[in-house]
Amino acid sequence: MKISRLATASLAFLLFFGPILAYASGRRGAPVENRPATDFSELSVSWDGFSTLSKFIGDRIPLRSRAIKSDGWIDQHVFHEDPAFGGGSVPRIIHGKDGYLFLNDDFGMACQSADIVSQLISNIATTQTTINDSGRTAIFTVAPNKTTLHRELLPDDQGSLDCLNQYSDGLWQGLSAANIDGYVDLKSAMSDAMDQTREPLFLRKDSHWDSAGNAAAAKAVINTLQPGLWDDSALQYKGLIDYIGDLTYLEGNPVVDQTPLYEVVRPEITAGTPEIWDGGDLTHIYRRYTNTGPAGSLITRKTVIMVDSFGVEAVGRIIPYFADITFVHFDALSPADVANVIARSEIFWSMSVERAVGDRLRDPSANGWHTMGTPEFREQLVVAFEQVGSN
Repeated sequence: MKISRLATASLAFLLFFGPILAYASGRRGAPVENRPATDFSELSVSWDGFSTLSKFIGDRIPLRSRAIKSDGWIDQHVFHEDPAFGGGSVPRIIHGKDGYLFLNDDFGMACQSADIVSQLISNIATTQTTINDSGRTAIFTVAPNKTTLHRELLPDDQGSLDCLNQYSDGLWQGLSAANIDGYVDLKSAMSDAMDQTREPLFLRKDSHWDSAGNAAAAKAVINTLQPGLWDDSALQYKGLIDYIGDLTYLEGNPVVDQTPLYEVVRPEITAGTPEIWDGGDLTHIYRRYTNTGPAGSLITRKTVIMVDSFGVEAVGRIIPYFADITFVHFDALSPADVANVIARSEIFWSMSVERAVGDRLRDPSANGWHTMGTPEFREQLVVAFEQVGSN
């Protein structure tokens, strides 16, 4: 009995104080999640500051990745559960069929956001009208969640489906029924593509769509802006490539997987030199691309596209069809700067992943459609339109 207690106390000491002692000795942890480490500048003197401080320290505690791997191994091989780091009752990652991984956040978001769908759609419609009434063209798109497009690959015993169905069905049906000027239904476009190819359009070990998936989305928007411009023969298969899925990083057990790569090849198009304002960090992309080509081969109106990580994954399939396109991450600029960027464009295209549309509306600290759907932002837009018109 004494030996058992001593072993338990020793293990507890190592788990709780081992990382701290290692930190004090000068060792630092490497990032294991699909986001940059919390910066010191994000700390604030408020109750929220305690949460941010916890993230700041947690991101830098050494041995963290090993702890996640060990904890994940115990969850999978001892308790036969999906890994839930830190002893959490709900794992971040769901193990589906055929080796597919899913992000459990989709379910949590759906359960918290189902009651705001109608308000979200109203905000989107009003902002779209404001931009279109200015003489610009506004395109609104939502990249479907992996759980939405590949629900058949979820485990048979997956819970919380009622929440997911209520939110997801309400969003997609509501958007279609609202007759929003400039709305392009990417879920339908991608479902049609899957019907033709019988192949999944999301990465097996990652939360994002693959190159075939974002190509189907790009095709839908490009043909909306300039019917017939998209050329299926220009989308060429380049073979299988290796990648490490972000969901395996979240488990603390990075795994190399393979995925087909499709690239747009248009020899008649000549690329210009990109203008880069984001410091080289695609996580918060802010850069402009230009192209030249034969008459009718490019969308010539100056375009701005607001994106999250899904848009970043799609840049290679989008850029070759635009004469002038600027990519801006939702979190890269202040609302006033976003309004000014939109005002300087002729086409404004918004692309957000499904789980983030409602999340951004619900979270007052988030940018994206929470900000862009407010009356205050629309007032900023009108002022920016007037300023550009007077120049």
